[in-house]
Amino acid sequence: MTVLSIDTSIPTLRVGVSKEKTLAISALEPPVTHAEAILPAVEQVLQKAGITINNIELLAIAGGPGSFTGLRIGIATAKGLSLGLGIPMVLVPTLDIYGWAWRELEGIVVPVIDARKHRVYCARYSFGQRIGDWMDIELTQLIWKIHGEDKVNFVGPDAELAEAICLDREGWILHRPNLEKEIESLSVLGINIYLEKGGANDTAGPIYLREPEIGTPIAR
Repeated sequence: MTVLSIDTSIPTLRVGVSKEKTLAISALEPPVTHAEAILPAVEQVLQKAGITINNIELLAIAGGPGSFTGLRIGIATAKGLSLGLGIPMVLVPTLDIYGWAWRELEGIVVPVIDARKHRVYCARYSFGQRIGDWMDIELTQLIWKIHGEDKVNFVGPDAELAEAICLDREGWILHRPNLEKEIESLSVLGINIYLEKGGANDTAGPIYLREPEIGTPIAR
């Protein structure tokens, strides 16, 4: 299945095309906004992959948590493409993307996304399977929840928030983002969700772990 993967949940816009393996990837950093860059980025990865938008069979979209505005832009764009092309789309929980991408690691895997206001979006995974719920908590609370673990792998776009803690704990490791692993994970999970549940319906929206704030800045 040929999959177009789009992640607008974090400041770095990430787009990929895969068919059994990753064919092309694009990552655009701020200050380019997601709204400005998403369609040109899609066009770019299609050209890199040597295919057209008509070859796409499934849209896999990071569904949150993450940037409120970024998620809305990504999902709205995907819905437009889905409707215009007559192909299904699915929403993949953002934290699950990282948990699956780093499934080979021993110990627990903890994806970290900056939630602002001294809080993080996070969850715990073991060999790709989530343990418990997604969380929106202070970093100190997260550390309390996992303090008894011997091996902890912090991953995701804001794993560096735990860097100072890792220096003090043997077996607690910080992993830098790996674009190819994470885009591949979005694609694989997207296919799995589609095969299990089918495409998302017209009312599908972002996964929010807290209420969106009025006046949230545009995702960059």
